[in-house]
Amino acid sequence: MYTIVFVDTEIEYGTGKILDIGAVRTNDDGFHSKSVHEFIEFLKGSTFICGHNIFGHDLKYISEAVSTAGIKPENAIDTLYLSALLFPEKPYHKLVKDDKLQTEELNNPFNDSQKAKDLFFDEISAFNKTDESLKKVYYLLLRREKEFTAFFHFIGYMVDEENPATAIRKKFDGEICENADLDRLVSEHLIELAYCLALINCAYSRSITPQWVLMNYPIVETVMYLLRNKPCLSGCVYCDEALDIHSGLKRYFGFNSYRSFAGERLQEKAVQAAIDNKSILAVFPTGGGKSITFQVPALISGAATNGLTVVISPLQSLMKDQIDNLEKFGITSAVTINGLLNPIERAKSFERVEDGSASLLYVSPESLRSMTIERLLLGRNIVRFVIDEAHCFSSWGQDFRVDYLYIGDFIKSIQEKKRLKTKIPVSCFTATAKLNVIEDICAYFKEKLSVDLEIFNSNAKRTNLHYKVLEKDDEDQKYDALRALIEARDCPTIVYVSRTRKAYALAEKLTGNGFDAKPYHGKMDKEEKKANQDDFMNGKVRIIVATSAFGMGVDKKDVGMVIHY
Repeated sequence: MYTIVFVDTEIEYGTGKILDIGAVRTNDDGFHSKSVHEFIEFLKGSTFICGHNIFGHDLKYISEAVSTAGIKPENAIDTLYLSALLFPEKPYHKLVKDDKLQTEELNNPFNDSQKAKDLFFDEISAFNKTDESLKKVYYLLLRREKEFTAFFHFIGYMVDEENPATAIRKKFDGEICENADLDRLVSEHLIELAYCLALINCAYSRSITPQWVLMNYPIVETVMYLLRNKPCLSGCVYCDEALDIHSGLKRYFGFNSYRSFAGERLQEKAVQAAIDNKSILAVFPTGGGKSITFQVPALISGAATNGLTVVISPLQSLMKDQIDNLEKFGITSAVTINGLLNPIERAKSFERVEDGSASLLYVSPESLRSMTIERLLLGRNIVRFVIDEAHCFSSWGQDFRVDYLYIGDFIKSIQEKKRLKTKIPVSCFTATAKLNVIEDICAYFKEKLSVDLEIFNSNAKRTNLHYKVLEKDDEDQKYDALRALIEARDCPTIVYVSRTRKAYALAEKLTGNGFDAKPYHGKMDKEEKKANQDDFMNGKVRIIVATSAFGMGVDKKDVGMVIHY
């Protein structure tokens, strides 16, 4: 059995001066001092040295002492790299929080060296319990990588030579694309490939790649895409099952087919384009299935790669409505972060994005300026940005919003900070886009991100909509006409007003006259706003009197009348 010593250091920021050193042997002999000379004496007789993030931190300052003590540079072991490989399953390892050791005491290298020791022997135990075929794959991929060579040497693990790609295909048959170019990945991205395979093998479907891995090995996202999220042209067992858009539609929503517009299968084509990693612009009428068009690819990618789809939406009511509708289908992997949430709800949303249990995140364009949101997204593999109500990009559109013009800058910044080699695709959706609006949207993404949008334009006329203008001389006549319309149609109705004060006054007046009505506006208390929206959506009240803060994209199928008062 080889001798090994576990170390941790405290270094003065800026100067690199050693302030404290902690070390422990397997027999629990310990060392705690800032004396480098005494540290060298403690190291003598050991063959291996081990620590958590020892390559990125400790060896920068103690490598000379380690060499002087007779420990070879190739005999350094880093528990950080091993932990992501051997503990991919959430909640990961009790001693590890991303790239840090969990410790109760601050700046105590001796305690941290003991924790590194505990972690290391847990890693050996985890490796020994790993399926033989997976151990073989890990060895064939990593045996010559400095981050892993010493580990295999220490535990004495070896297997006969074999093409790693062949071993991977045997182990992951039916779990990855048969036509993925494994030979190229083996030759160019060994560590990234190993981390992806560890996650794919993980029994818990919502485990995600640790943030430090994403930041230090950004190609891992591309590798995961090539293995699990890029449908092959010829078809294979994995792609035909996991990435099929028709089985995905049936699995998540229970529908047998996609919608057609004037005989064209535009919804199906738009979903397939997203699965094929293309950027798209879909112009579908209100109620034409825009949401499902981006939700199906998001859910498929979430299951395949534990990826996150970010949906940028202009209204809180729209976000809440879409998440409520998904929950009706038993889909609980969508969350929102917006001003309607109380602190506990907001914290829960952040937690679900961080721990991988969310595959769809709804945010407003304004929130993209938040550093907190940026840090949150940097910790996830983002598979797509979806921009709803995309006509807000265009000054020709009726709802132009300046904050939309920041979206491209934000996406570009995320790509640069994650050091991605490939662009994150985008999907734009709108029900209202004349030719000049479509041109504006396409030109924006071409300029900002060098992205060409594939256009799916339904050009469908809404024959079920009828417009009428009623001219009235005063407020009394307007209110009498409103009452007459409501009584005649007797259906769920949205009444739009221009001022918040009017929303309260008109709702109160209607209620006093025997009609169930609730107000809604953007400045309302968030709990009241949420309750009033719920009451209207579930049919407890028939009339909502609202400013333009309500309604865009809200999916209530039985609304029979919209009155602009």
